[in-house]
Amino acid sequence: MIARHTRPRVFISYAHDTVEHVTQVMKLCHVLRDQGVDARLDNQDVHERQDWYAWYVEQIRHADFVLVIASPNYRAAGDGQGAAHRSRGVRCEAALLRDLLHADRPAWTRKILPVVLPGGSIDEIPLFLQPYLGTHYVVGRISAGGIEDLLRTITGQPAYPPSPVRNIPILPPRRVFPETVPGERRHSAYVHASGRARVYQAGRDQYINEP
Repeated sequence: MIARHTRPRVFISYAHDTVEHVTQVMKLCHVLRDQGVDARLDNQDVHERQDWYAWYVEQIRHADFVLVIASPNYRAAGDGQGAAHRSRGVRCEAALLRDLLHADRPAWTRKILPVVLPGGSIDEIPLFLQPYLGTHYVVGRISAGGIEDLLRTITGQPAYPPSPVRNIPILPPRRVFPETVPGERRHSAYVHASGRARVYQAGRDQYINEP
């Protein structure tokens, strides 16, 4: 869990499918930053020449979470499909994520968050991220309310936190044969007295106690 006073750092990994898709990703980044998340995109550092592979490695390794934005091109690149000369950047990112996931699955399963934007489908999540068996985040609307589930995971604020486990109560023992005067009904186990004998009921069984 990330401390409340720190800003979680997030790297957004996505494919340049269409202009509309890229616009959605940029809007998601803006909304996250508006909610106190240090979200980062590749188009934020275009003011100078970059070694993009070194840049990807730095962003992914220093991120608290990596958001993988589902899309047809990302699914193809992530699963090693399609033409080798297409989507080279996202192929590189997906290969790096696969390698990190293989090296430490528990840690990177927690850190890599598959996200489906409006109009997308979980079928567009790469298979190595387990679209059907793993947790994913469907964003119905790119707004503060629309990304609530995603934001809760990033900031460590579950919607339904478990109630505290309290102390086990001390339960007094039950007396099977209570001291009861013949004829009295002070205990449900006592049935009746017959002469000098006392009859007790315990479940379906009756016991006769003769002095």
